[in-house]
Amino acid sequence: MKVKLTPLNIVSAACLVFGIFILWEQGPEMKRPLPVSAPGLLAGFCLISAAVFFVSDLVFRKFVPSLMKLWAIEGVLIVFMIVLVYILVPHT
Repeated sequence: MKVKLTPLNIVSAACLVFGIFILWEQGPEMKRPLPVSAPGLLAGFCLISAAVFFVSDLVFRKFVPSLMKLWAIEGVLIVFMIVLVYILVPHT
């Protein structure tokens, strides 16, 4: 089996590690009266994002055979998502 390291692979791993880190840091000592907390929502968002990035990486790998083109397409997608989030998030 040939292992290909791609940008979406790296981003999905980073989201997965960040989400698990947030859950790990929340720990049992941070008990809240409500079942939903801000760190829990952020961790859930990170884990769901990691799953979406992983699936989209698999789709791109299926339809783009060249590794160089794959890096270019996924890199442009990541830059587009970063710019879109920067535009949509309100700044104070």
